[in-house]
Amino acid sequence: MDVEMMDTVARLAPDLWQQMGVRALVLERIGALQPIGRRALASRLNLPEREVRAQAAALREAGFVELDAAGMTLTPSAQGVLPAAREISHGIRALSMLEASLSRRLGVSRVVVVPGDADEDEYVTTEVGIAAGQRLRGLLRDGAVLAVTGGTTIAQVARNLPVCAPLDVLVVPARGGNGRAVETQAGTLAALIAQHLGGHNRLLHIPDRVDGRALQAVMELPEVREVLEIIERADVLLHGVGRADDLAHHRRLSEAEAAEMFRRGGVAEAYGYFFNAQGEVVYAAANIGVSLESLSHIRAMIAVAAGSSKAEAIIAVMRGHPHELLVTDEGAAKRMLALLAD
Repeated sequence: MDVEMMDTVARLAPDLWQQMGVRALVLERIGALQPIGRRALASRLNLPEREVRAQAAALREAGFVELDAAGMTLTPSAQGVLPAAREISHGIRALSMLEASLSRRLGVSRVVVVPGDADEDEYVTTEVGIAAGQRLRGLLRDGAVLAVTGGTTIAQVARNLPVCAPLDVLVVPARGGNGRAVETQAGTLAALIAQHLGGHNRLLHIPDRVDGRALQAVMELPEVREVLEIIERADVLLHGVGRADDLAHHRRLSEAEAAEMFRRGGVAEAYGYFFNAQGEVVYAAANIGVSLESLSHIRAMIAVAAGSSKAEAIIAVMRGHPHELLVTDEGAAKRMLALLAD
């Protein structure tokens, strides 16, 4: 199967592609290590034993695997599909190696990398959103509070979140509005995510940039204060990552503010804060929303970002605070590893 065909299959059915990839990996490793038991194979592949058992059973039913006291071996008919399985397996293992390397170097509990580079193919952003959506539910539990930021990448997570059994979660925007398109603002995405999860949401009906007396007056409003208190006790934060030079305009920083932020070394923006390359906050653009103090109480932070041009920004944000999950693309992942190797 050539690269173009593999990419097409992954786009048409990402969930089936993932299952096919694991099955191909199991088949290829059995061929390389036969005879081998299911428990030993699960250990080699760093997969749950029940998943290896299920894939082995499917391969056995298809006539590709035999099982005896010595372990699993391939049948003669498996030789016809082994080259394609090996090609698929090698592609998946390469991404898995990227994920493991980034997880170790960034100190992130779990990294998920999807094929491609969003800077070259905008559809990759959708695939990153799908991958993040598939894993978000696993980090939530009944009664949890989920805070979400806005942006085009988080919008893809919201639109592609699987609709499953209802989950009793409260979804809130991590910040106020910032004048961008309504469909990518945090409040809109919080409502959409809550709908897909079967939970409920609260809105923050205020602009993000409010100064001085106006800020104090707005924060004294009971309906605003109540939502801000909920945000401060969020269990999970889902956010995007942006480059400082791109987000300075979106956050409506004045020329003087932007100049000062860049003078301090700003390279990245996330949840309303600008970071330097070491992960230190150099400027706070968010007047209303999640605070740095509240981050220490958050159980799981999830970052979703795509495109090789964001590599430096992603590294900076990961250094700023421990993350449970980073979902990105191959272009950003390879660029990050190159930067971290320098």
